[in-house]
Amino acid sequence: MTESLWALVGVAVGATLTGVVSWMQQNRQFSHEKDMFVLQNKSTEMVKVILTEMLNHRTHIDRSFDALKNAVGGYSEDQIRQFLHEVGARRTTRDDGSEEWWYLASRQEERLAKKKANNLDV
Repeated sequence: MTESLWALVGVAVGATLTGVVSWMQQNRQFSHEKDMFVLQNKSTEMVKVILTEMLNHRTHIDRSFDALKNAVGGYSEDQIRQFLHEVGARRTTRDDGSEEWWYLASRQEERLAKKKANNLDV
C-alpha cells in the first residue's frame, strides 16, 4: 500500500512541476510576442498620432490629403487613408471636386459652423 501511495505522490508532484514549467514557458513566450507586436506596430501608431494632431489643430479644422501625406511619408496613399479612417476622420472634396480633404468626425459641428460663417462673410 505504501508503494502505491508513493507512486501517486510522485505522479502528483511530477504533474505539478510539469504544469508550472509549462506555464512559465508560455508566459515568457507571450511576453516576447507582445513585445514584438508593439515594436512592429509602433510606427503605424506614430503615424496615427501625427494625423490626429494635424486634424486637431486649433485653426485648421480640415486638411488636404496632400498635406497629410507629406507629413507621414513612407506609406502608400491607401495606407494613409486607412490610418485616417482608424483615427475617426472623414473624407470630403472641395466644391469643384478637385481636391481631397479630411477632417475629424468629432469636429464636424465646428467645421459646419465655420463654413456657414464664411458663407455669410461673402
